[in-house]
Amino acid sequence: MHSARQNLVDRIIRSGARLGGRSVSAVLEDLSRIADDLLEAGVEAGNIVVLEDLQGPHLLAVLLKVWQLDAIPVLCTKRPDLPQGGASFLVDKNFTVRAPESGIPTQGLETTALMHVSSGSTGKPKIVRRGVASVLAEAMGYRTLLPMAPEDNVIVPVPVVHSYGSGFALSALINGCTVDAEPVVRVSRLVHRIDSGASVVLALSAPLARLLADVEDAGAKPDLRVAMVGAGQVSEALTRKFAARFGVRLMRNYGSSETGAIMMGDRGIGRPIPGVEIIHPGCGEVGELQVSSVAPIEGCMADAETPATVWRTGDIVEYRRDGTIEFIERRRGALRINGRFIDAHAIENALRQIPGVDDVYLLVVARTGADEIDDFHAFVAGAAVESVKIDAALMRLSADMPRPRVMRCEKLPVNAIGKPDRAEMEKMTQKGVR
Repeated sequence: MHSARQNLVDRIIRSGARLGGRSVSAVLEDLSRIADDLLEAGVEAGNIVVLEDLQGPHLLAVLLKVWQLDAIPVLCTKRPDLPQGGASFLVDKNFTVRAPESGIPTQGLETTALMHVSSGSTGKPKIVRRGVASVLAEAMGYRTLLPMAPEDNVIVPVPVVHSYGSGFALSALINGCTVDAEPVVRVSRLVHRIDSGASVVLALSAPLARLLADVEDAGAKPDLRVAMVGAGQVSEALTRKFAARFGVRLMRNYGSSETGAIMMGDRGIGRPIPGVEIIHPGCGEVGELQVSSVAPIEGCMADAETPATVWRTGDIVEYRRDGTIEFIERRRGALRINGRFIDAHAIENALRQIPGVDDVYLLVVARTGADEIDDFHAFVAGAAVESVKIDAALMRLSADMPRPRVMRCEKLPVNAIGKPDRAEMEKMTQKGVR
């Protein structure tokens, strides 16, 4: 009897999905050597296989091959440290297979489809689990709310190593679509593919949507039915500019690494996909967005708890009476600095009120050479923010509130999908960029 992971691959093959212009079954046949190498290395059902620094169609193909072996792929750019001293098999970008040096955890992952290393934009990166039921629920969301159909050509130029890109691409494969997941090398080439009618459904990040909208209109009439932006906010100005260039408004996609896409739509952050229900805030109210889901949310790999059906997103939203859900801000809880918890919201809010400030990110990092000591930094983004106003804003905080070292920059560093790049900011603190 096939496992739930193996059934996912069978379903994709039966759907007639194509990857890079070829049938999925043909693509997987070409990866028989990787399967043989993994089996020779000792991989068994339920084992963890890290896919390190693979991209686009190669990552998707190896992921499916790992599912065929009933193992659990971890998508990442750099091999993560597993909790509790665990180890894993590894496939790198050269398709080289490496076996672990010690035993690997196999318990409690029977329903897990894959794992992501979170971006770290809301804290330290975590190894996040996605269940098979969650992957299928996301695919159903795309099928019903876009809708995504078997005859669709789907271009996914965003990184599929991240949950948004992988969720979009896997949903397209499950729904029987033809998937082009080649990463963007030149924006002009991507625009040419769109203008030539090569895409019906397009997955974008907000930064990539801006780049596309800036490309001069060559008079072509692209056969673009859906363009969806995930992993970031979309302004109405960008939506109008994109529509003027490509003839369609940008749709929104909202979710987290733990849940995949749970909302989609053409306004605000979208509306819940089938099987997801808003339980807080109430209609007409403002508060932290909390949802219930029929697909269990498995959480982090280190979590020992039973998969949950309620998810607290950490985002403050306004649930308007017309059904629109508008993002307001990311809820920042208490930050722990040198063993003491502080009110991060008070500091962040004080800095955001300064004229000229576009964005703020608070960062706590261990001091180089003295890991037991935390250093507190505040990245303040804005083209012309005056230091004297920053100092004045911090002075108005309560006397017992620690003052962060302020790092000024024109824009916050972001990763490939437009989220704050915590790793890059940590590097900047080490270099002393101010």
